[in-house]
Amino acid sequence: MRSDHWDYSIRNLHSEAFFLEMSIEFSEISSELNEEDDELIHSKMEVFSDYTIKQIKFGNTGELKRCLNFIESKIDHIDLELVNALTVSYCESLMLGEIGSEMKKIVELMGPKLRDQYLDYQEYYYNLEKGI
Repeated sequence: MRSDHWDYSIRNLHSEAFFLEMSIEFSEISSELNEEDDELIHSKMEVFSDYTIKQIKFGNTGELKRCLNFIESKIDHIDLELVNALTVSYCESLMLGEIGSEMKKIVELMGPKLRDQYLDYQEYYYNLEKGI
């Protein structure tokens, strides 16, 4: 896996602060984020993945890049619980959702950290499917 070199000990951005920053940066989805229980971080991450998918479907490249850059800027600082939500509820939604066939070109728009996280999970998922 490409991300084996990451130092997880410096990760200190917890879900409450992460989603607060997200709701400020993306006021368009702040009410949806606030409707979700603070303990259900996967549900909150799915709100953001739905928003990202919407940008892909409508070809809104500028807003899509803003979504991807937000994650890229936080990825080194999020705690392990958020890493899990990012992987399972964000990357997987993009990979397996209705825009999955478009992900090859979307991956090219990702910053290196998010790209590594996405590709690591994609490899893991496909190996799981194959029974490896």
